[in-house]
Amino acid sequence: MKRTVHLPKGLLEFYILSLLSTYPAKGIELIETIRKKTNGMWSPSPGSIYPLLKKLEEEGFIYSVSNDNRYVVTEKGKQKLEELKNEMVQINDIINSVLKEVKI
Repeated sequence: MKRTVHLPKGLLEFYILSLLSTYPAKGIELIETIRKKTNGMWSPSPGSIYPLLKKLEEEGFIYSVSNDNRYVVTEKGKQKLEELKNEMVQINDIINSVLKEVKI
């Protein structure tokens, strides 16, 4: 039985903003990129991606650049990306600290 991995809260938002800060992309392209870059270990569903894209757009962190729903990050989104990056670094530090203590 395959166990579902629980990822840190905010990781998907962080990764989407990070990807969109480098190139415009559609939701399906983001799903495919995440799946590919994680060797299939993480494959967010459309039910996770599309509501998050809508939320990010409503909050002014991203906007659509074309008629085919490709998104890019706004300046406000770049600031949010930096905030999330700092949070992810702290989470990573905590995980690494715990893993050092685990005896397997």
